[in-house]
Amino acid sequence: MKDLGFLHRSYWRGLCRILLLCPLLVSCNTLHITYSTADWILLWKLDRYFDLSASQENYLDLQVEAFHVWHRHHQLPLYAQFLAQIDEFSKNELSQAELENIFASVEYFRVHLARRASPPGAEFLATVTPAQIRHFEEMLDQDYRRLVSDIGDDPEMRLDKRMATTSETLTIWVGELSVDQETYIRERMRKIPDTTDVWLAHRKRRQEKLLDLLRSAHDPFSLEQGLFQWLADSKTGATEEYLVVSREWREGVQRAVLDIDRILTGDQRAHFSRKLQGLIHDIHGLIG
Repeated sequence: MKDLGFLHRSYWRGLCRILLLCPLLVSCNTLHITYSTADWILLWKLDRYFDLSASQENYLDLQVEAFHVWHRHHQLPLYAQFLAQIDEFSKNELSQAELENIFASVEYFRVHLARRASPPGAEFLATVTPAQIRHFEEMLDQDYRRLVSDIGDDPEMRLDKRMATTSETLTIWVGELSVDQETYIRERMRKIPDTTDVWLAHRKRRQEKLLDLLRSAHDPFSLEQGLFQWLADSKTGATEEYLVVSREWREGVQRAVLDIDRILTGDQRAHFSRKLQGLIHDIHGLIG
C-alpha cells in the first residue's frame, strides 16, 4: 500500500484534510513522511469507522492510491504556486484583500478535492451495510465525546490552549517572539469570539446529516450528490446562530492575522520566507 496554523471531519473528508493541509502544517523535515503515509492513514481511519470487508478494503486501496497519485501530480503544483504567492504577500504588511485571497484559495482547494473524491466515495458508500452504519455511528459518537472532553468547558483554559498553539506555530514560522509580541498576540486572541459550543452543536448536526444520507440513499448517484454537498459546503443545514457566530469568528481571525502581521520584524518576515521557500522546495520534491 503505497490551519498556516493560525489560519484555520471521518471518511473522504479525512483525506481532504490530510492531503490539503499537511503541506501547510508540518515542518519541512516531516513533510515527505506525512504525505507519503496519507493514504495509509486514511485507509486505517476508514477501517476503524466502518469495519471494512475484504472487498471494500481492496476497492478503497485502489481508489485511495489513484487519488493520491492524482493529487501528487495535479494538486501539489498548485499548492506550491499558492505558497509562492503567500511568500510574495509576506514581504510587506498583509492587506485585507490578500488575506481574503488566501482564504478563498484554501476554500477552492477543499471544494476541488471534494469534487474529485465524491464519485469513488459514493461507490464505496453504496456497499455499506446497516451494521456498518451502526458501527460508524458508534465511532462518531466516541470521537465526539472525546473531542468535547479534550476541549473542556472553561473559556480561559480554551484561550490558554489557543494561545499555546498559536505561539508554537508562530515560533516555527517566524522565529522567536518577544515578550511584548506574546502579550499582544494573547490580547488579540482574546478578542476572537469563543464559538466552541455552537461549533460543537453544528458538528453534531453534520454527523447526523451524513448518517441520514447513508440510511436513506442507496444508489451511487444520490450518494455522490449528497456526499459532495456534505464535503464541499460545511454550512449546509446550519442554524442562523451558527452562521452568525461563524462569520464573527472568521472576521475575528482575519483581524487578528492582520494585526499580528503588522508587528512582525524584518528578521521574522525573512525567517517566514525561508521556511516557505524550504516547504515549496520539498513539495516540488514530492511531485518528482
